[in-house]
Amino acid sequence: MGQTATLLKRVQAVSYSEATSDQTHRSRTSPQPSRHHRSCSPDNHRTDSRRDDGGRDAGGHREQNRRRGQEVNQHRDLRYNIPPKDARDRINRRATERAVHENLRRIEYDATHGPPGLRQFSSHLRQVVWPRNFKLEKLKKYDGKENPENWITLYEIDVRSAAGDEHVMANYFPVVLDQAGHQWLLGLPEDSFNSWEELRQAFIDNFIATCEQPGNKYDLERIRDRKNEPLRDYIRRFSDMRLKISKISHDEAISAFIKGLRFHKALRNKLLRKRPTTMAELLATAKNYADAERSRPASSVR
Repeated sequence: MGQTATLLKRVQAVSYSEATSDQTHRSRTSPQPSRHHRSCSPDNHRTDSRRDDGGRDAGGHREQNRRRGQEVNQHRDLRYNIPPKDARDRINRRATERAVHENLRRIEYDATHGPPGLRQFSSHLRQVVWPRNFKLEKLKKYDGKENPENWITLYEIDVRSAAGDEHVMANYFPVVLDQAGHQWLLGLPEDSFNSWEELRQAFIDNFIATCEQPGNKYDLERIRDRKNEPLRDYIRRFSDMRLKISKISHDEAISAFIKGLRFHKALRNKLLRKRPTTMAELLATAKNYADAERSRPASSVR
């Protein structure tokens, strides 16, 4: 009996050991549940349903945004979204109304007090409508030295280019005169001029005798080179005088230039041997001699 009990205990111990080993093997080989494994409880089902609804809502928003993006791409210029009313018509209409009102006010004032302007102009000549943004481009004021007929012709062209008429020419005329012109114009009696033509002719008649008169060929022949004067300076003085002579031929100018060479004998002999036919040819030859003279020492210059 004692041996039987001992044998029974050994069998029980072996069975327990095998059972424990088999359980350990199953726990190692069977897949473990994931941490993110969703529970099958009713609460989890409700959460999943909410997530599904949110996904559908997000998808709807994405689709709506995509459609809006397509509309923006089709009309990138925001001016397409402006209503058809245009404010420019209202602005232009108001500007026209103000201009009409200003003209009426000016007419009423002129009818009562007379139009503004110099009293040397008649009431008719002082009635002027100034062009919008009227401005003359860099016109030199008349100082009494320039030929008045030439100057006033340029003045008329300038006023015409700025959309001015003869009334504008007359009323703006005092602005472009220097002191001598002001003294002449303001010293005249009232109502001296009724038109631009009368003012223009009186201006020319007054200043034609006092302006600088153009020279002639004898003035050009009086230009001579000086002792120890650089050739370039003689050429400059001769050219300045020639520009003041309106009517002189090339042959006359060439003769006067050669006659004036007293101390630059090399250039004089060159021009006498081979006489140029135009002033351009003469000045080119003279410039070459002047450049050569400038490069030589001062002691060797004749």
